[in-house]
Amino acid sequence: MTSTNLTPSLLVGKVAVIPASYRDPLISSYRGNPLIEALPPILSEEEVMQFLANYPNYDEGERQLPSHLRLHLVQNALQFFEPLPIHIDLEQRFSRMIRAGYQARNPLKADFWRNFQKQLDVLGSEVATVTQNHRFRSTATGFTIIGISGVGKTTSVEAILDLYPQVIVHGHYCDRDFILMQIVWLKLECPNDGSIKGLCLNFFQAVDDLLRTDYFKNYTGGGKRTVDELIPYMARVASLHCIGVLVIDEIQHLNEAKSGGSKKMLNFFVQLINTIGIPVVLVGTYKAMSILSGEFRQIRRGSGQGDLVWDRMADDDVWEFFVESLWRYQYLKKLCPLKPELCHALYEVTQGITDFAVKIYMLAQVRAIATGKETVTESIIRSVAKDSLRLAQPIMLALKNGDIQFLQNFEDVHPIDITSFIQEAQNTIKVVGKISSSPIIQKSLVEVEQEAKISPNNPTFDSPATELASKVTDVVTQSSSQSEINKRQIKRHKTTTEKKGLVELVNLSAKQGIAAYEALKLENYICSATEYLPEEVEK
Repeated sequence: MTSTNLTPSLLVGKVAVIPASYRDPLISSYRGNPLIEALPPILSEEEVMQFLANYPNYDEGERQLPSHLRLHLVQNALQFFEPLPIHIDLEQRFSRMIRAGYQARNPLKADFWRNFQKQLDVLGSEVATVTQNHRFRSTATGFTIIGISGVGKTTSVEAILDLYPQVIVHGHYCDRDFILMQIVWLKLECPNDGSIKGLCLNFFQAVDDLLRTDYFKNYTGGGKRTVDELIPYMARVASLHCIGVLVIDEIQHLNEAKSGGSKKMLNFFVQLINTIGIPVVLVGTYKAMSILSGEFRQIRRGSGQGDLVWDRMADDDVWEFFVESLWRYQYLKKLCPLKPELCHALYEVTQGITDFAVKIYMLAQVRAIATGKETVTESIIRSVAKDSLRLAQPIMLALKNGDIQFLQNFEDVHPIDITSFIQEAQNTIKVVGKISSSPIIQKSLVEVEQEAKISPNNPTFDSPATELASKVTDVVTQSSSQSEINKRQIKRHKTTTEKKGLVELVNLSAKQGIAAYEALKLENYICSATEYLPEEVEK
């Protein structure tokens, strides 16, 4: 095979634009088609896992760094990606689908261009479906990916698409000139209003961004052209650049379309598959299941690819493998091995949603660092989940009970706000650090230890600062009745202690059975740190 003499690969933004380099596809039905021969080689399962995996660098020595630095390191878990069986399945679907879609679209064959205008005429007609008289041989297939937010649909699709160059520039093939800018894949988001016009406008803008063309200016009339005018132009551009697959994300927005909008758009996708031969992949949440019916469901049933319902992970060996890989990214001073009860607790609070699992594990470390515990426990995992997944509790319950009907009507899962939790932890570390370094608190630690009946020789006693952080949390989580009793006791002696020093106040509070810290705080001698501390911490 020969390759083009164009200059080496260049970048348009973040998009890979490479000159065509042809290779034997190793499958006879794929040979002689430059669109297929210019693609990367077909990957084995082992190669898929190797290329998709993303393991951030990890240095165990960094576990001993100061707290404020380790709060940065904990975020490395957000870049972690462990390929699972479902990712291998998805990559193989895309691999087969892109190549199969190109089989009937060989631009070197005369009938490809001869039927080009006829195909556009069919799309431009007002016929709702492709009639039998206008059917053309198409090897394209389409399928849908449906699943709850957070399981990794969009991230995985984008990672798989990134295995392919997005634009391949052809110049010369088999001793003949062959000029073509091939778009291997194009990913769009369904407009919020679910309109075909919005999708078409997004399409032209995306192609212009890729190729530095003027299709939006030339074909949209400044956004004033109708849908019936835009559809044939969109199909023309898609055919001219031999798009390998069109991915439409967030298709649940079709539910918000005007009357008949979702039906028209789904029919448009069917026509792209049947007439132009472009594979279409729709990605959405469970809410989109109710609209995936009629024409598009029929074509998907005959495609051979089948729908991919991306369910949450089960609490099985695959989950354990995933958590073991994630657990390596630990930045606590006390090395915390993964125990079965920790693995199960993480599953219970996240219901197998990988995005939640990564973030809860990360935030558990954040809380362990902020409170001085320096270890991940079941209690911390459940406490963090309770705080950060409050808005997701209805959907967590529906998943636990297998209530698919509820999931279809549920708008979406609210993502975890990582930034606010880390900022809260930073504030906690600063405040606790100031308290523990105060001469007043250092002296009152003796009373704290006596009250808690903790000896410095006790192996569970780490340091005054660590124990103080724990003790502060204990005070916060005391029963309301005991707290009120303590307050009343201090108020009785307020007039007596107003003219006394801090030492007298601490001694007096000790006789009353009141923690030194609580007494100092209620008398406004120190600033309160509890507003920055989590509501629940392991006791």
